[in-house]
Amino acid sequence: MSKKNTILSAILGFFILGLFYATGLNKKGVVSVLGLMVVSWVVANFVSVELSALVNVAGAYLGYRWASEHNAEIDGGTPA
Repeated sequence: MSKKNTILSAILGFFILGLFYATGLNKKGVVSVLGLMVVSWVVANFVSVELSALVNVAGAYLGYRWASEHNAEIDGGTPA
């Protein structure tokens, strides 16, 4: 397994479907993408379109965090 680029993970995570890069196509990735898509849709349609951008920021954070955890597992250390 190779390390994942954390910056690329954050950028792709901003566009929620990019979280698959950070997690791989596994249960964690599928559940998080579907969950964020539902939350984004609900916020955009029933609250405010501007607030739905916060979901994208959360996706960017999750992408960065999960790629960092993946890299730490490869190095044999614990995530920061």
